[in-house]
Amino acid sequence: MDEYYDYGQSSQQPDSVPMYRPSKPEDWEPHRETIAHLYNTMNMKLKDVMSEMQVTYNFKATEKQYKTQLKRWNLDTKYIKGSEYMFMIKTMRERQSENPPKETRFILRGRVVDPKDIARFEKRAQKKGIIKEGNPIECDGELCQVENP
Repeated sequence: MDEYYDYGQSSQQPDSVPMYRPSKPEDWEPHRETIAHLYNTMNMKLKDVMSEMQVTYNFKATEKQYKTQLKRWNLDTKYIKGSEYMFMIKTMRERQSENPPKETRFILRGRVVDPKDIARFEKRAQKKGIIKEGNPIECDGELCQVENP
């Protein structure tokens, strides 16, 4: 007789749990640790975090919502900003011009910055005309710009 009652309920699939869409900042709090773990600790891309949250937790939000929330939680520290690269290039140039030149290693937000990444940014900036070899780079706090002669 129990099978008869279970039969009627088994027509509903357990996967039919509705997606949860956050509409206010408080909706994100139960998922904060999970998102932080996936994004920063597991070093997953944002698209992969979004997919994992949707599949595993039925939590669906737009990319813009995720970016806004990551910024609000100060978790948007994974990628290096252009102004930060400019500061590193400026510092490296100053230290290389000393006698004897000093080797420089950067640690940004707890992670060592690969010198190849800095060189790649500098090469791209030179191609775009943002940086010229002879021109000094001026930094005002966190904001770095190239000084035109």
